[in-house]
Amino acid sequence: MLILVTALVGACGGGNEGTSPTTSPAATGVAPSPTATEAIGPSPTPTLPAGFSCANTSGGASHAPDWGPGGPAVVAVRVGKHPGYDRFVLQFDGTIPSYSITRQGTSFTLSPQGRTVTLKGNNGVRVALKPENWTSYMGPRRLLPLLPYLREARLVENFEGTMQWGLGIHGPPCLRVSTLQSPPRLVVDVTAGT
Repeated sequence: MLILVTALVGACGGGNEGTSPTTSPAATGVAPSPTATEAIGPSPTPTLPAGFSCANTSGGASHAPDWGPGGPAVVAVRVGKHPGYDRFVLQFDGTIPSYSITRQGTSFTLSPQGRTVTLKGNNGVRVALKPENWTSYMGPRRLLPLLPYLREARLVENFEGTMQWGLGIHGPPCLRVSTLQSPPRLVVDVTAGT
């Protein structure tokens, strides 16, 4: 009898004043509100996806026969979200030039102005290209995707054959860098390490 009374009181919400029974989001059709961690971004990935490294990298060609006097031009810049990482892509009109990708803080110096900007996120990545046809780029200079890892991308230098992009990253940046052809692209995938 005591067990039956306890079960009935518990089912009616008695015994814990000020609390209500929990209902699954599926039952109400309302999604739960994000926790503080989800609102800021994901926790660092405990194990990195395949091919990622928490180190700087470089590559590309320093000279190719199809380059004009200014080198290849960047014709498109894109960002995207993928399971476990975010992607930053630079597309070229020819051979991919020499590049270096360096992890750093969120402060970048705009060149040649010399003004300092701080990107969204708590870490940064610099993507530098040289030589590059700097006079031909007409695309966006700032992207604010606010993705889980890639929070912001900003053109910080496009002057005298050098193009540099600053990436604002949430978490310690770990990278997977690759190049693709048809059309030529430099792909920088970013996730957070531990």
